[in-house]
Amino acid sequence: MSDAAKRLPVDAAFASALVPDDRKARLSRSRLDLILASGGDERIWPDPVTRRNRYGAPTRPAPEELWFSSSTASAISGRGYAAAAAAFDSLAQEGADLGALFDDIRARILAQFGAEGCEAILTASGTEAEFAALAIAKALLSRPIANIVVAPDETGSGVPLAATGAHFAATAAFEPNVVKGATIAGWEKDDVIMRRVDIRDASGAPRSGAEIDRLAGLAVAEAIRTGRDALLHLLDASKTGRGGPSRVAAQKILTSAGDRAIVLVDACQLRCSFEQIKADLEAGFLVMITGSKFAGGPPFCGALLIPKDKVERLRGLSLPEGLTAYAARRDWPESFSCAFDAASFAPANLGMGLRWIAALAEIEAYARIPARLRDDIAALFAESARRCVAGNPDLDFLDAESWRLGGKPATIFPILTHRGDPAQARLIYDSLRASSGAFDKPELLRVCHVGQPVIIGARAALRLCFGMPQANAVAERVSQGMDIYDAFRPLRLDMELLFRKWGALAKRVVAGGPTLAASK
Repeated sequence: MSDAAKRLPVDAAFASALVPDDRKARLSRSRLDLILASGGDERIWPDPVTRRNRYGAPTRPAPEELWFSSSTASAISGRGYAAAAAAFDSLAQEGADLGALFDDIRARILAQFGAEGCEAILTASGTEAEFAALAIAKALLSRPIANIVVAPDETGSGVPLAATGAHFAATAAFEPNVVKGATIAGWEKDDVIMRRVDIRDASGAPRSGAEIDRLAGLAVAEAIRTGRDALLHLLDASKTGRGGPSRVAAQKILTSAGDRAIVLVDACQLRCSFEQIKADLEAGFLVMITGSKFAGGPPFCGALLIPKDKVERLRGLSLPEGLTAYAARRDWPESFSCAFDAASFAPANLGMGLRWIAALAEIEAYARIPARLRDDIAALFAESARRCVAGNPDLDFLDAESWRLGGKPATIFPILTHRGDPAQARLIYDSLRASSGAFDKPELLRVCHVGQPVIIGARAALRLCFGMPQANAVAERVSQGMDIYDAFRPLRLDMELLFRKWGALAKRVVAGGPTLAASK
């Protein structure tokens, strides 16, 4: 283990999970690693050489690398890996109850985010949560659906297809071959269209909140005028940290539309407060979340939360046969067992379940941090981000105020390199993750992860991200008696190292230097 890893707080459970003391235990950990990368589409599959998925994340913790990439994906944390390993070992015991494991996962999710009478459906990704939401909308609405997606360019590349009930990739969790773009079997005769509400103009400049509210209202009104019902997305946080429409506007739209509309909150980045999600459910909104973005859990694990007022109306829900490629019986609570008419549904998605257990380990630790301390840590991160960007003349924020949004510190910071040239952004993104290169200082060889480039207008931004595991590490040092500034210092030093490497790469790009990226 590297010196950097030794400096991290690692408990005995994590140590034993990573360093098993016999061959049988090592075999068990290898099986765990395989299962953690199972039950998803090709995005999660490890490369046979690098043993990393397409986002560069391994199935085991990588504490020697710098992870500022939670808007895309992160490596599983030490705390999360220990929790997944303990759950995996418990399943090997005689009499282990797989159903109880998934019931417990749902109960833990609802304990943090749910309101009274709510239910949780587990999904292998945030994109797949769109399928669950569409199934529910079809059951609750009586007309053809206009699925109104906010900022699809800043949510997920597969969302526009999933929003119409179509396969969004060439593989699925339980089916190695599906036809991307084809409608899911059982939904072929249904009439679902997608309409979009953009949160930026054509140049990439942010639209005002009032304008987004207005456009969302118009989209729902147009759907109803043309004989459709509406499933309106409320984007809590996009890939660049922005959102819309406002919750006040969404509630007014819902009140005006009556039973002709449903509001679906896209909180997949999980960057709002737990209390906000509970309030959304109490307002009657569906809510999508994931444990693999701000929560820092391994990709991919998602969930759809259903408010109490809709649970009772869904007792007769039936899922289409084509969802056997994505859903397992244990993903849904027992109260929805009648939905699985097709005998071919898998019993459980163990990989997704273990990924959720890893994410919940971080979520529950974060929930124990006093709210004031959470805000103070986030503010220190935002201020450090501002200083680091200001200290690099080749870097700039995509949005001038992006280090502070809505009066609170942001947790996603879109950053432009050399005015946002897309090719150069991709080159720097890959080079940050390289562990070799012609650097004078050995420290710059350290692997650094940021959120992958996102295209905004004609420019591309990389994203510096704050997440729960980082907050938890700082809070643990505070709980041991350290001053918050001293407790934050290791994270600040990591950020400064990232920006030294980033700045050095940016200068090479501007100078027209050689290819920067090198293999790990």
